[in-house]
Amino acid sequence: MQRKYLMASHGHLASGMQSSINILAGKGEELKVIDAYVTEEDYTPQITAFLDSLQENEQGVIFTDFYGGSVNQKVATEVVKSGKENVFVLANANLPLVLAVMLSPEEELTAETLKAMTAEAAPQLVPLVPEKKESAEEELDDFF
Repeated sequence: MQRKYLMASHGHLASGMQSSINILAGKGEELKVIDAYVTEEDYTPQITAFLDSLQENEQGVIFTDFYGGSVNQKVATEVVKSGKENVFVLANANLPLVLAVMLSPEEELTAETLKAMTAEAAPQLVPLVPEKKESAEEELDDFF
């Protein structure tokens, strides 16, 4: 099944994510972006245009940066208003999640599949604070 992707964020996180996806997977052009609040312009029309572009045989996946934030709320509102059932909204999106979804097989996504992907991509913060070692090589070993 064909998919379309949108990343909506506060500031330039969305376009930064697009750049990273392009560098890592060569698929940046497949990720539409909304960098909200960098201008005075209302970004709602960009959301509705994305939703309107979805055909019945396509799925839409919208990534947002912050669950409950204004961008996430606006996206969720527009998805509900559209009445489309072929759209998923994934909040608190990070690079591992966006990569996993975009690189997943083209079969139809399900809520269960996406729940598994989000659990796998859940942020695992890893502090990289090396202890003082005798050599720089030993210090690098702490990082990797």
